[in-house]
Formats: sequence, C-alpha cells, structure tokens
Amino acid sequence: MQHGEVLVGKWKTVSAALGSLLLPMLPGLATALVLQVYRPWFWAEFLLVALIARGRPLLFTAGLALLWLADFLFAFAQVNLSSDYSDVLELLVFLPYANTNWILAGITGLVALAAWGWLCVRVHHVGSPGRAMLVWVLVITGVAVAVPRLDGFNHTESKLYGIRQAKLAGSWVLDSHFMRQAMAFYEEGYAPDVGVFRPIEPKQSAVSRLGDLSQGTAMPDKLLLIVVESWGLAHDEVENQFWRDLWRVPSLRQLDTGTVHSQGSTLQGELRELCGLIPQTLRIDDVPQAENCLPNRLRAQGWQTRAFNGASPRMYRNGNWYPQIGFAQRSFLPELIADGRLCSNMPGVCDYSIADRVIQTLHEPGRQFSYWMTLNSHTPYKLGDLSSPDVPDRVCPVLQLEGARCAHAALLYDFMQSLKGALLRHPLPGLRIVLVGDHQPKFFDADSRDAFVQGQVPYLVLEVD
Repeated sequence: MQHGEVLVGKWKTVSAALGSLLLPMLPGLATALVLQVYRPWFWAEFLLVALIARGRPLLFTAGLALLWLADFLFAFAQVNLSSDYSDVLELLVFLPYANTNWILAGITGLVALAAWGWLCVRVHHVGSPGRAMLVWVLVITGVAVAVPRLDGFNHTESKLYGIRQAKLAGSWVLDSHFMRQAMAFYEEGYAPDVGVFRPIEPKQSAVSRLGDLSQGTAMPDKLLLIVVESWGLAHDEVENQFWRDLWRVPSLRQLDTGTVHSQGSTLQGELRELCGLIPQTLRIDDVPQAENCLPNRLRAQGWQTRAFNGASPRMYRNGNWYPQIGFAQRSFLPELIADGRLCSNMPGVCDYSIADRVIQTLHEPGRQFSYWMTLNSHTPYKLGDLSSPDVPDRVCPVLQLEGARCAHAALLYDFMQSLKGALLRHPLPGLRIVLVGDHQPKFFDADSRDAFVQGQVPYLVLEVD
C-alpha cells in the first residue's frame, strides 16, 4: 500500500512538474494560434525561471507576469509590423481613448489571466520537489536542439516573421533579434542629421509626384491631401480597380494613380506625405527640419493651412507636432464633435460626419491647403461605425469579401462615398485632391494580411471640373 502511494506521489510530482512548464505557455500559444503569428511552445528563458523559482512562489509569480508581458509584446509586434517593443508599450498610453467594449474585454482577460496564474503557481508548487522539473527542461530543450524542424533557437532564414510552424522551444531574446532582422527597415539607414527620422526615397510619397508645390508647380489654388487609414494595395487587381472606378464621375477627372512605398504605422504614413520623413519611433516631440514640411513651405507662399483629424490631439501627439510643421488651424475631436458623430472603434469623430465640413472650408478665399487624416477604417473594423447598415451590401458581394475583409472594405467605401457626396454637394472647380493610404491594413488572420502587398499603398490624384 505504501509502495503504491509512493508511486502515485512520484507520478503526481512528475506530471505537475511538466504542467508547471506547460500551463503558463498556453495563453501565449492560444493567442498566437488565433492571430496566426509565430510562437514556440516553450520559451527557454521561462524554463530557466521555473527551475530557479522552485519553492519560491513569489519569484515564480513574477516570472509569470514577465512571461505574459513578453508574449504580448512578441505577438503584437508581429501583427503591428513593429520591431521596436518600446513603440508597442507607447501605444498603451492610448488606452484611455479606447472604446468601452475593448477596455471591458481587456479587464475580463486580465481577471481570467490572474485566475490562470493562480492555478499555475499551485501546480508549480506541487511539481517543485525532486529533479523532475529539471529532467523535463533538459528533455524539452534537448529534443528541440536535436530535431531541426522543432528547433526554435535558430532560423535558417535569419528571420521569423511569417513562420507558420510552431517550434518546440526557442529563445525570446533571440527571436526578438530575428524579429528586428525581419523588419530591417525599422532599424537601418536612418540619416544622422535628422535624428530618429529617415528621409524617404525620391518620389516615394503621393505628394512628391505632384512636383514642388511651394514653387507653384502647375497647381490650382485649392489642394486637399487625404491620408486614408488602412487603404492598402491588394494582390487582386479587381479590388484595386474597384476603388479607382468609384471616382469615375463626370465632375471629377483622374489625373494620376499609382503606388508608393509605405513603412510602419499611421504616424509614418502621415509624416511620409507631409514632410518626406519616416520616423523611427511612435513618440514624436519635435520634427527636425520642420521648415521643409509641406504645410510650412506652402504657408511661406501665402497659403492658408488647415488640418482635420477626428481623433484626440493626444493620439501620436499630433496636437504638438501639427503646429510645428505648419498647420495654422487644426481641428481634432474636441473641435469636430459638435457637428459630427462619435464613433466607437477608434474613439473619435466618424469620417462621414465631417466630410462636408472639410470641403466647405476649402471654399474660403485665397489659396487653401487642407489635410485630412481619416479614422474609421482602422483595425478591428467595426460595422457599427458605418453611416448605414446596408453599406456592406454595396461592396462586399461585388468584391466577394466576408468577415473582417468585408468590414474593412465597407468602411473604406463609406468614407469614399461620403467624400464624393460632399464634393458633389459643394462643387469647387479646380480643387485638386490627393488620396493615399497610410499603410497596408492590419488583420488578425494571416490569410487576410496576405491578401495585400506588403510595403505598398495606392494613391489617386483627382481634380474637380
């Protein structure tokens, strides 16, 4: 009887030792599976922490917290195409502006994670005695190193973005290094004379295709630049043509269409077009050589400059650097909400509710340059932010899209139709309009992400007859 109890006790310890290594990994593995991003089954750093923390529950709890923070950074970086973890953390300052449903979902997730953590600590305590945990760690790492297809410590392609096959074990530190190599444009080639900004290549912004506007290059006196949130270049040319065909109306002429290179997030897209610069960070306090930015150059020529952005002026600190680059007048959420509708996905004013205001301001006397950064076609693409519930029926069957791809297309369509309607209601002959995407759309599933050309966005130049 005693011998049987000893065997049961040993089996309990051995299984608990394995459970204490595996259970903490499951939240990260589940997240990677849902988002279709890469993550090995085991992080070597945590296996080491689990060994050191035997008999030390507080130390193990701290290790769990660090593990899940590392998992969050690693997964989010792959989805957001950002290899700088400080940029990911910087996004957390925008939490107060997130919609209530997302905040509640986050709180619920943290509570569930805390309960799971309590279970992990209990199992780790049971599996701590003896050498069982050490044996499991040696087996896991040994098999991973011995079997190439399970080895997550070395990637022959020197990068990991896009890997679909999970490895048995790997190193978070090494994989973070591989992440940087996979997104080398974010770490290489920054010119020292502009600090954390890199000048774009010639003709790699939609505005630069128009010539030097500050020198009066065959330009009318009214110009509208619109950076369209998450308007990407699809691999399916039928889809790209659909967006161009929306603007084939008698009162509008298409002057030019094409693509430009894009990098990073919305902030990078804005500064690419406005200043010909790509910032390395999401934290912008000062824009170097701001006098060379388009609004300042036009303002020096006597143009009136105005910016519209339906989000909070704290988002990407736009309220700080918009004036630096030359926008004399700026309208953000506080100024636009009176005549607009508040949307829920990205807290701010719905694009369709301010389109008329943007066009009407261009009717003021003198040379007018207006800039509009749109908002509502931002991930995760909420249908509730559409102007009408039947909008998806006008676009998704035509493009044969479903799910998130349908919602994304419907939001883009809603914005473009609202802009076209405002142009028809308030015609301004000679007005030149430049529409350009900021970056390719972000999706949580790999198939949707792969539907778009990485690093390319479309642009379209129109003129009102």
